[in-house]
Amino acid sequence: MRFTFRTKLILSFLSIIIIPVIITLIFIKLATVNIKTDPEIIRFSKIDLRFQKIINLVTQNYFNIQNYDQFYAIVSPVLKETGCRLQVIDSSGRLLFDSEDREGSLNNRILKVNISDGFALNLEEDINGMNQYSFPVKIDDNVVGSIIIQYDLDMLPPKVLQKVILYIGGSYMLGLASLVILIVLLSWLISRSVLVPLNELNSAIRNISQGNLDFTIAYSKNDEFGRFCQAFELMRCKLKESLEKQNMYENSRKAMIASISHDLRTPIASIKGYVEALQDGLAREPEKFNRYLSIIKDKTDKLDRLIDDLFHFSQVELGKLHIDFRVQNSRIMLEEIVSPIEAEAKNSSLQFIVQRPLSEVYVKADSKRISQVIDNLVENSRRYIPDDGQIIIGTRISGASLEVFVTDNGDGISPEDLPHIFESFYRGEKSRSQNYGGTGLGLAICKHIIQEHGGRIWAESVKGQGTTIHFTLPIVNMQHTEAV
Repeated sequence: MRFTFRTKLILSFLSIIIIPVIITLIFIKLATVNIKTDPEIIRFSKIDLRFQKIINLVTQNYFNIQNYDQFYAIVSPVLKETGCRLQVIDSSGRLLFDSEDREGSLNNRILKVNISDGFALNLEEDINGMNQYSFPVKIDDNVVGSIIIQYDLDMLPPKVLQKVILYIGGSYMLGLASLVILIVLLSWLISRSVLVPLNELNSAIRNISQGNLDFTIAYSKNDEFGRFCQAFELMRCKLKESLEKQNMYENSRKAMIASISHDLRTPIASIKGYVEALQDGLAREPEKFNRYLSIIKDKTDKLDRLIDDLFHFSQVELGKLHIDFRVQNSRIMLEEIVSPIEAEAKNSSLQFIVQRPLSEVYVKADSKRISQVIDNLVENSRRYIPDDGQIIIGTRISGASLEVFVTDNGDGISPEDLPHIFESFYRGEKSRSQNYGGTGLGLAICKHIIQEHGGRIWAESVKGQGTTIHFTLPIVNMQHTEAV
Protein backbone atom coordinates (compact mmCIF):
# COMPACT_ATOMS: atom_id res chain seq x y z
CA MET A 1 0.00 0.00 0.00
CA ARG A 2 1.38 3.40 -1.03
CA PHE A 3 1.08 6.29 1.45
CA THR A 4 1.00 9.96 0.59
CA PHE A 5 3.67 12.22 2.06
CA ARG A 6 1.09 13.81 4.38
CA THR A 7 0.02 10.36 5.63
CA LYS A 8 3.66 9.44 6.22
CA LEU A 9 4.16 12.57 8.33
CA ILE A 10 1.01 11.90 10.38
CA LEU A 11 1.97 8.25 10.94
CA SER A 12 5.51 9.30 11.87
CA PHE A 13 4.33 11.78 14.49
CA LEU A 14 1.84 9.26 15.90
CA SER A 15 4.59 6.61 16.01
CA ILE A 16 6.94 8.99 17.84
CA ILE A 17 4.24 9.60 20.46
CA ILE A 18 2.63 6.17 20.80
CA ILE A 19 5.47 3.65 20.38
CA PRO A 20 7.78 5.07 23.12
CA VAL A 21 4.80 5.25 25.51
CA ILE A 22 3.93 1.62 24.77
CA ILE A 23 7.57 0.53 25.16
CA THR A 24 7.85 2.45 28.46
CA LEU A 25 4.64 0.89 29.79
CA ILE A 26 5.81 -2.58 28.77
CA PHE A 27 9.16 -2.17 30.54
CA ILE A 28 7.48 -0.65 33.63
CA LYS A 29 5.24 -3.70 33.71
CA LEU A 30 8.30 -5.96 33.43
CA ALA A 31 10.09 -3.88 36.10
CA THR A 32 7.09 -4.26 38.41
CA VAL A 33 7.18 -8.02 37.90
CA ASN A 34 10.93 -8.06 38.62
CA ILE A 35 10.47 -5.93 41.73
CA LYS A 36 7.75 -8.24 43.00
CA THR A 37 9.89 -11.34 42.40
CA ASP A 38 13.32 -10.04 43.47
CA PRO A 39 14.22 -11.79 46.79
CA GLU A 40 16.13 -8.85 48.23
CA ILE A 41 13.35 -6.40 47.44
CA ILE A 42 10.75 -8.79 48.80
CA ARG A 43 12.73 -9.00 52.02
CA PHE A 44 13.02 -5.22 52.20
CA SER A 45 9.31 -4.80 51.50
CA LYS A 46 8.49 -6.99 54.52
CA ILE A 47 10.28 -4.63 56.93
CA ASP A 48 7.16 -2.55 57.41
CA LEU A 49 5.28 -5.74 58.22
CA ARG A 50 7.90 -6.59 60.84
CA PHE A 51 7.68 -3.08 62.25
CA GLN A 52 3.94 -3.60 62.57
CA LYS A 53 4.55 -6.96 64.27
CA ILE A 54 6.79 -5.24 66.82
CA ILE A 55 4.16 -2.55 67.40
CA ASN A 56 1.46 -5.20 67.92
CA LEU A 57 3.64 -7.13 70.38
CA VAL A 58 4.38 -3.97 72.37
CA THR A 59 0.72 -2.95 72.44
CA GLN A 60 -0.49 -6.41 73.45
CA ASN A 61 2.10 -6.82 76.19
CA TYR A 62 2.34 -3.18 77.33
CA PHE A 63 1.21 -3.96 80.87
CA ASN A 64 4.00 -6.56 81.21
CA ILE A 65 6.69 -4.11 80.12
CA GLN A 66 7.87 -3.59 83.73
CA ASN A 67 9.07 -7.22 83.69
CA TYR A 68 12.03 -6.56 81.45
CA ASP A 69 13.17 -10.17 81.00
CA GLN A 70 9.70 -11.46 80.21
CA PHE A 71 8.99 -8.62 77.76
CA TYR A 72 12.42 -9.04 76.15
CA ALA A 73 11.74 -12.76 75.58
CA ILE A 74 8.54 -11.85 73.72
CA VAL A 75 10.03 -9.24 71.31
CA SER A 76 13.61 -10.44 70.91
CA PRO A 77 12.93 -13.01 68.07
CA VAL A 78 11.52 -10.29 65.83
CA LEU A 79 14.26 -7.84 66.80
CA LYS A 80 16.96 -10.35 65.96
CA GLU A 81 15.33 -11.13 62.61
CA THR A 82 15.26 -7.49 61.59
CA GLY A 83 18.38 -6.29 63.41
CA CYS A 84 16.37 -3.56 65.10
CA ARG A 85 16.80 -1.85 68.48
CA LEU A 86 13.54 -1.27 70.32
CA GLN A 87 12.87 1.51 72.80
CA VAL A 88 9.55 2.23 74.51
CA ILE A 89 8.89 5.47 76.38
CA ASP A 90 5.81 6.74 78.09
CA SER A 91 4.15 10.05 77.37
CA SER A 92 6.51 11.85 79.75
CA GLY A 93 9.65 10.51 78.09
CA ARG A 94 10.54 7.89 80.72
CA LEU A 95 12.30 4.87 79.25
CA LEU A 96 10.17 1.80 79.88
CA PHE A 97 12.12 -0.62 77.70
CA ASP A 98 15.36 -0.58 75.70
CA SER A 99 16.41 -3.82 74.02
CA GLU A 100 20.06 -2.83 74.40
CA ASP A 101 19.97 -1.03 77.81
CA ARG A 102 18.45 -3.25 80.52
CA GLU A 103 19.72 -1.08 83.37
CA GLY A 104 18.38 2.13 81.88
CA SER A 105 15.07 0.44 81.33
CA LEU A 106 14.85 -0.74 84.92
CA ASN A 107 15.80 2.71 86.21
CA ASN A 108 13.25 4.36 83.94
CA ARG A 109 15.66 7.05 82.91
CA ILE A 110 14.40 10.02 80.99
CA LEU A 111 15.16 9.66 77.26
CA LYS A 112 15.79 12.96 75.55
CA VAL A 113 14.25 12.42 72.12
CA ASN A 114 12.30 14.63 69.73
CA ILE A 115 9.43 12.80 68.05
CA SER A 116 7.94 14.33 64.88
CA ASP A 117 6.11 12.98 61.82
CA GLY A 118 7.04 9.36 62.49
CA PHE A 119 10.73 10.08 63.04
CA ALA A 120 12.61 10.23 66.32
CA LEU A 121 15.64 12.43 66.92
CA ASN A 122 17.87 11.27 69.80
CA LEU A 123 19.26 14.37 71.50
CA GLU A 124 21.73 12.69 73.87
CA GLU A 125 23.09 9.64 72.10
CA ASP A 126 25.10 9.22 68.91
CA ILE A 127 23.18 6.63 66.93
CA ASN A 128 26.03 6.17 64.43
CA GLY A 129 24.16 6.46 61.12
CA MET A 130 21.06 4.55 62.22
CA ASN A 131 17.57 5.71 61.35
CA GLN A 132 14.94 6.01 64.07
CA TYR A 133 11.28 5.49 63.39
CA SER A 134 8.59 6.48 65.90
CA PHE A 135 5.18 4.88 66.32
CA PRO A 136 2.54 5.75 68.95
CA VAL A 137 1.36 3.17 71.52
CA LYS A 138 -2.44 3.22 71.74
CA ILE A 139 -4.44 1.58 74.50
CA ASP A 140 -8.19 1.93 74.11
CA ASP A 141 -7.58 4.66 71.51
CA ASN A 142 -5.47 6.62 73.97
CA VAL A 143 -1.81 7.32 73.23
CA VAL A 144 0.08 6.16 76.28
CA GLY A 145 3.60 6.19 74.88
CA SER A 146 5.88 5.88 71.88
CA ILE A 147 7.78 3.08 70.25
CA ILE A 148 11.18 3.98 68.82
CA ILE A 149 12.74 1.53 66.38
CA GLN A 150 16.34 2.04 65.35
CA TYR A 151 17.33 0.40 62.04
CA ASP A 152 20.84 0.25 60.64
CA LEU A 153 20.75 1.16 56.92
CA ASP A 154 23.92 -0.88 56.35
CA MET A 155 21.95 -3.95 57.29
CA LEU A 156 19.43 -3.43 54.45
CA PRO A 157 19.54 -5.97 51.54
CA PRO A 158 22.46 -4.92 49.20
CA LYS A 159 21.69 -2.58 46.30
CA VAL A 160 17.93 -2.66 46.91
CA LEU A 161 17.66 1.04 46.11
CA GLN A 162 19.89 0.65 43.05
CA LYS A 163 17.73 -2.22 41.80
CA VAL A 164 14.55 -0.22 42.19
CA ILE A 165 16.15 2.73 40.38
CA LEU A 166 17.48 0.37 37.71
CA TYR A 167 14.10 -1.27 37.15
CA ILE A 168 11.98 1.88 37.14
CA GLY A 169 14.57 4.31 35.76
CA GLY A 170 15.67 1.77 33.17
CA SER A 171 12.11 1.51 31.90
CA TYR A 172 11.96 5.26 31.35
CA MET A 173 15.45 5.29 29.82
CA LEU A 174 14.49 2.52 27.37
CA GLY A 175 11.35 4.47 26.48
CA LEU A 176 13.47 7.58 25.93
CA ALA A 177 15.96 5.57 23.88
CA SER A 178 13.14 4.21 21.70
CA LEU A 179 11.92 7.79 21.23
CA VAL A 180 15.37 8.93 20.09
CA ILE A 181 15.79 5.91 17.78
CA LEU A 182 12.35 6.48 16.25
CA ILE A 183 13.04 10.17 15.71
CA VAL A 184 16.37 9.40 14.02
CA LEU A 185 14.97 6.52 11.93
CA LEU A 186 11.79 8.28 10.82
CA SER A 187 13.69 11.51 10.15
CA TRP A 188 16.07 9.56 7.94
CA LEU A 189 13.24 7.80 6.12
CA ILE A 190 11.21 10.98 5.59
CA SER A 191 14.24 13.06 4.63
CA ARG A 192 15.24 10.31 2.21
CA SER A 193 11.80 10.37 0.60
CA VAL A 194 12.18 14.15 0.26
CA LEU A 195 15.88 14.66 -0.41
CA VAL A 196 16.27 11.89 -3.03
CA PRO A 197 13.64 13.33 -5.42
CA LEU A 198 14.76 16.89 -4.64
CA ASN A 199 18.35 15.99 -5.51
CA GLU A 200 17.16 14.41 -8.76
CA LEU A 201 15.06 17.48 -9.58
CA ASN A 202 17.96 19.77 -8.72
CA SER A 203 20.23 17.76 -11.02
CA ALA A 204 17.55 17.85 -13.74
CA ILE A 205 17.19 21.63 -13.45
CA ARG A 206 20.96 22.03 -13.65
CA ASN A 207 21.08 19.86 -16.80
CA ILE A 208 18.22 21.75 -18.43
CA SER A 209 19.83 25.11 -17.60
CA GLN A 210 22.96 23.85 -19.37
CA GLY A 211 20.92 22.78 -22.40
CA ASN A 212 21.29 19.05 -21.71
CA LEU A 213 18.04 17.12 -22.07
CA ASP A 214 19.56 13.66 -22.51
CA PHE A 215 18.87 12.34 -19.01
CA THR A 216 16.07 10.61 -17.14
CA ILE A 217 14.55 11.09 -13.69
CA ALA A 218 14.60 7.67 -12.04
CA TYR A 219 12.48 8.47 -8.96
CA SER A 220 9.07 6.95 -9.65
CA LYS A 221 7.40 6.20 -6.30
CA ASN A 222 3.65 6.67 -6.17
CA ASP A 223 3.61 9.67 -3.83
CA GLU A 224 3.48 13.45 -4.19
CA PHE A 225 7.16 13.75 -5.02
CA GLY A 226 6.98 10.72 -7.33
CA ARG A 227 4.11 12.24 -9.28
CA PHE A 228 5.93 15.57 -9.37
CA CYS A 229 9.08 13.86 -10.70
CA GLN A 230 7.00 12.01 -13.30
CA ALA A 231 5.40 15.30 -14.37
CA PHE A 232 8.87 16.88 -14.55
CA GLU A 233 10.12 13.92 -16.60
CA LEU A 234 7.14 14.28 -18.96
CA MET A 235 7.93 18.00 -19.26
CA ARG A 236 11.56 17.14 -20.06
CA CYS A 237 10.48 14.68 -22.77
CA LYS A 238 8.05 17.20 -24.25
CA LEU A 239 10.67 19.93 -24.12
CA LYS A 240 13.23 17.67 -25.76
CA GLU A 241 10.72 16.66 -28.42
CA SER A 242 9.80 20.31 -28.96
CA LEU A 243 13.44 21.37 -29.29
CA GLU A 244 14.15 18.52 -31.67
CA LYS A 245 11.15 19.54 -33.77
CA GLN A 246 12.24 23.15 -33.61
CA ASN A 247 15.77 22.24 -34.71
CA MET A 248 14.36 20.10 -37.49
CA TYR A 249 12.02 22.93 -38.43
CA GLU A 250 14.87 25.44 -38.42
CA ASN A 251 17.07 23.16 -40.51
CA SER A 252 14.21 22.52 -42.92
CA ARG A 253 13.47 26.25 -43.08
CA LYS A 254 17.09 27.04 -43.86
CA ALA A 255 17.16 24.33 -46.51
CA MET A 256 13.85 25.62 -47.89
CA ILE A 257 15.14 29.20 -48.08
CA ALA A 258 18.23 27.98 -49.91
CA SER A 259 16.06 25.85 -52.21
CA ILE A 260 13.59 28.68 -52.85
CA SER A 261 16.46 31.03 -53.59
CA HIS A 262 17.68 28.51 -56.15
CA ASP A 263 14.16 27.91 -57.48
CA LEU A 264 13.56 31.64 -57.83
CA ARG A 265 16.94 32.41 -59.32
CA THR A 266 16.65 29.75 -62.07
CA PRO A 267 13.39 30.94 -63.72
CA ILE A 268 14.31 34.61 -63.22
CA ALA A 269 17.66 34.05 -64.93
CA SER A 270 15.88 32.16 -67.71
CA ILE A 271 13.26 34.90 -68.13
CA LYS A 272 15.96 37.54 -68.13
CA GLY A 273 17.88 35.67 -70.83
CA TYR A 274 14.86 35.24 -73.10
CA VAL A 275 13.75 38.87 -72.60
CA GLU A 276 17.24 40.09 -73.54
CA ALA A 277 17.16 37.83 -76.59
CA LEU A 278 13.85 39.35 -77.64
CA GLN A 279 15.19 42.84 -77.04
CA ASP A 280 18.27 42.07 -79.16
CA GLY A 281 16.02 40.86 -81.99
CA LEU A 282 17.31 37.30 -81.91
CA ALA A 283 13.77 35.91 -82.35
CA ARG A 284 12.55 37.59 -85.46
CA GLU A 285 10.70 34.59 -86.82
CA PRO A 286 7.11 34.40 -85.46
CA GLU A 287 7.53 30.74 -84.48
CA LYS A 288 10.70 31.43 -82.50
CA PHE A 289 9.19 34.57 -81.01
CA ASN A 290 6.08 32.70 -79.79
CA ARG A 291 8.26 29.89 -78.40
CA TYR A 292 10.27 32.40 -76.37
CA LEU A 293 7.06 33.96 -75.07
CA SER A 294 5.73 30.51 -74.16
CA ILE A 295 8.90 29.75 -72.21
CA ILE A 296 8.71 33.09 -70.43
CA LYS A 297 5.06 32.42 -69.49
CA ASP A 298 5.94 28.94 -68.18
CA LYS A 299 8.71 30.39 -66.01
CA THR A 300 6.46 33.16 -64.68
CA ASP A 301 3.77 30.56 -63.86
CA LYS A 302 6.37 28.65 -61.87
CA LEU A 303 7.36 31.82 -60.03
CA ASP A 304 3.71 32.55 -59.37
CA ARG A 305 3.21 29.08 -57.81
CA LEU A 306 6.29 29.49 -55.60
CA ILE A 307 5.17 32.91 -54.38
CA ASP A 308 1.62 31.64 -53.92
CA ASP A 309 2.83 28.78 -51.70
CA LEU A 310 4.93 31.15 -49.62
CA PHE A 311 2.04 33.58 -49.24
CA HIS A 312 -0.45 30.91 -48.16
CA PHE A 313 2.06 29.34 -45.78
CA SER A 314 2.75 32.72 -44.12
CA GLN A 315 -1.02 33.10 -43.63
CA VAL A 316 -1.16 29.63 -42.05
CA GLU A 317 1.78 30.42 -39.75
CA LEU A 318 0.18 33.71 -38.66
CA GLY A 319 -3.25 32.09 -38.27
CA LYS A 320 -4.73 34.46 -40.82
CA LEU A 321 -5.72 32.00 -43.53
CA HIS A 322 -9.33 32.99 -44.13
CA ILE A 323 -11.84 30.19 -44.73
CA ASP A 324 -15.40 31.05 -45.78
CA PHE A 325 -17.53 28.07 -44.73
CA ARG A 326 -20.76 27.42 -46.61
CA VAL A 327 -22.98 24.39 -46.91
CA GLN A 328 -22.25 23.01 -50.39
CA ASN A 329 -23.54 20.25 -52.60
CA SER A 330 -20.42 18.11 -52.90
CA ARG A 331 -21.03 17.00 -56.51
CA ILE A 332 -21.60 20.55 -57.75
CA MET A 333 -18.61 21.90 -55.82
CA LEU A 334 -16.22 19.15 -57.02
CA GLU A 335 -17.43 19.35 -60.66
CA GLU A 336 -16.66 23.08 -60.65
CA ILE A 337 -13.15 22.28 -59.32
CA VAL A 338 -12.19 19.33 -61.56
CA SER A 339 -13.76 20.50 -64.83
CA PRO A 340 -11.12 23.18 -65.60
CA ILE A 341 -8.32 20.69 -64.75
CA GLU A 342 -9.95 18.10 -66.99
CA ALA A 343 -10.26 20.59 -69.85
CA GLU A 344 -6.62 21.64 -69.53
CA ALA A 345 -5.45 18.02 -69.48
CA LYS A 346 -7.14 17.36 -72.85
CA ASN A 347 -4.57 19.60 -74.50
CA SER A 348 -1.73 17.46 -73.16
CA SER A 349 -0.66 13.84 -73.13
CA LEU A 350 -1.66 13.58 -69.44
CA GLN A 351 -4.52 11.17 -68.70
CA PHE A 352 -6.76 12.92 -66.18
CA ILE A 353 -9.67 10.67 -65.20
CA VAL A 354 -12.65 11.70 -63.07
CA GLN A 355 -14.58 8.74 -61.67
CA ARG A 356 -18.16 9.85 -62.15
CA PRO A 357 -20.72 10.13 -60.78
CA LEU A 358 -19.10 12.04 -57.93
CA SER A 359 -20.75 11.51 -54.54
CA GLU A 360 -23.59 13.89 -53.83
CA VAL A 361 -23.90 14.93 -50.18
CA TYR A 362 -23.86 18.22 -48.31
CA VAL A 363 -20.66 19.45 -46.73
CA LYS A 364 -19.73 22.64 -44.92
CA ALA A 365 -16.72 23.89 -46.86
CA ASP A 366 -14.95 26.75 -48.57
CA SER A 367 -14.98 25.78 -52.26
CA LYS A 368 -11.97 28.01 -53.02
CA ARG A 369 -9.85 26.34 -50.33
CA ILE A 370 -10.94 22.84 -51.40
CA SER A 371 -10.05 23.84 -54.96
CA GLN A 372 -6.64 24.94 -53.67
CA VAL A 373 -6.18 21.53 -52.01
CA ILE A 374 -7.14 19.55 -55.15
CA ASP A 375 -5.02 21.81 -57.39
CA ASN A 376 -2.07 21.24 -55.07
CA LEU A 377 -2.56 17.46 -55.07
CA VAL A 378 -2.92 17.30 -58.86
CA GLU A 379 0.09 19.57 -59.39
CA ASN A 380 2.09 17.46 -56.95
CA SER A 381 1.19 14.30 -58.87
CA ARG A 382 2.13 15.92 -62.21
CA ARG A 383 5.67 16.53 -60.94
CA TYR A 384 6.33 12.85 -60.34
CA ILE A 385 4.62 11.11 -63.26
CA PRO A 386 5.78 10.83 -66.86
CA ASP A 387 4.29 13.12 -69.54
CA ASP A 388 1.74 10.46 -70.48
CA GLY A 389 1.07 9.52 -66.87
CA GLN A 390 -2.33 9.01 -65.31
CA ILE A 391 -4.12 10.91 -62.53
CA ILE A 392 -7.45 9.68 -61.20
CA ILE A 393 -9.75 11.65 -58.94
CA GLY A 394 -12.81 10.17 -57.28
CA THR A 395 -15.01 10.16 -54.18
CA ARG A 396 -16.73 7.76 -51.83
CA ILE A 397 -18.88 7.97 -48.72
CA SER A 398 -16.96 6.82 -45.65
CA GLY A 399 -19.18 6.76 -42.56
CA ALA A 400 -20.18 10.32 -41.73
CA SER A 401 -17.60 11.81 -44.10
CA LEU A 402 -17.10 12.44 -47.78
CA GLU A 403 -13.76 10.99 -48.88
CA VAL A 404 -11.95 12.48 -51.87
CA PHE A 405 -8.88 10.74 -53.33
CA VAL A 406 -6.28 11.64 -55.96
CA THR A 407 -4.30 8.72 -57.41
CA ASP A 408 -1.31 8.75 -59.75
CA ASN A 409 0.86 6.09 -61.37
CA GLY A 410 4.16 7.82 -60.63
CA ASP A 411 7.25 6.51 -58.85
CA GLY A 412 5.57 6.47 -55.46
CA ILE A 413 6.99 7.64 -52.14
CA SER A 414 9.63 5.76 -50.18
CA PRO A 415 8.50 4.33 -46.79
CA GLU A 416 10.92 6.55 -44.87
CA ASP A 417 9.53 9.70 -46.52
CA LEU A 418 5.82 8.79 -46.35
CA PRO A 419 5.23 9.77 -42.66
CA HIS A 420 6.73 13.23 -43.25
CA ILE A 421 5.27 14.44 -46.51
CA PHE A 422 2.69 16.72 -44.80
CA GLU A 423 5.34 18.47 -42.69
CA SER A 424 6.32 22.03 -43.48
CA PHE A 425 9.42 22.39 -45.71
CA TYR A 426 9.74 18.60 -46.05
CA ARG A 427 10.70 17.39 -49.50
CA GLY A 428 11.42 13.74 -49.93
CA GLU A 429 14.38 12.66 -52.08
CA LYS A 430 15.89 16.14 -52.09
CA SER A 431 17.82 15.85 -55.34
CA ARG A 432 14.72 14.75 -57.23
CA SER A 433 12.63 17.42 -55.54
CA GLN A 434 14.97 20.10 -56.75
CA ASN A 435 14.67 18.74 -60.25
CA TYR A 436 10.90 18.75 -60.07
CA GLY A 437 10.56 22.04 -58.20
CA GLY A 438 8.26 22.83 -55.29
CA THR A 439 8.84 24.42 -51.92
CA GLY A 440 7.75 21.53 -49.75
CA LEU A 441 4.85 23.66 -48.48
CA GLY A 442 1.96 22.54 -50.69
CA LEU A 443 1.00 19.42 -48.74
CA ALA A 444 1.47 21.20 -45.40
CA ILE A 445 -0.98 23.87 -46.57
CA CYS A 446 -3.41 21.16 -47.73
CA LYS A 447 -3.23 19.50 -44.31
CA HIS A 448 -3.98 22.76 -42.53
CA ILE A 449 -6.97 23.54 -44.76
CA ILE A 450 -8.48 20.05 -44.36
CA GLN A 451 -8.01 20.09 -40.59
CA GLU A 452 -9.72 23.49 -40.43
CA HIS A 453 -12.65 21.83 -42.23
CA GLY A 454 -12.78 19.15 -39.51
CA GLY A 455 -11.45 16.41 -41.80
CA ARG A 456 -8.21 14.53 -42.09
CA ILE A 457 -5.69 13.88 -44.89
CA TRP A 458 -3.33 10.95 -45.41
CA ALA A 459 -1.29 9.24 -48.11
CA GLU A 460 -0.88 5.67 -49.31
CA SER A 461 1.99 4.79 -51.60
CA VAL A 462 3.95 1.83 -52.91
CA LYS A 463 7.39 2.61 -54.27
CA GLY A 464 7.36 2.22 -58.07
CA GLN A 465 3.56 1.82 -58.25
CA GLY A 466 2.15 5.26 -57.54
CA THR A 467 0.58 7.29 -54.75
CA THR A 468 -2.95 7.97 -53.50
CA ILE A 469 -3.73 10.92 -51.26
CA HIS A 470 -7.07 10.93 -49.44
CA PHE A 471 -8.87 13.65 -47.54
CA THR A 472 -12.25 13.75 -45.85
CA LEU A 473 -14.93 16.38 -45.24
CA PRO A 474 -17.68 15.90 -42.61
CA ILE A 475 -21.16 15.40 -44.08
CA VAL A 476 -23.81 17.89 -42.99
CA ASN A 477 -27.26 16.63 -41.97
CA MET A 478 -29.52 18.99 -43.94
CA GLN A 479 -32.65 18.15 -41.90
CA HIS A 480 -30.85 19.10 -38.70
CA THR A 481 -29.44 22.23 -40.37
CA GLU A 482 -32.90 23.33 -41.51
CA ALA A 483 -34.37 22.62 -38.08
CA VAL A 484 -31.73 24.76 -36.45
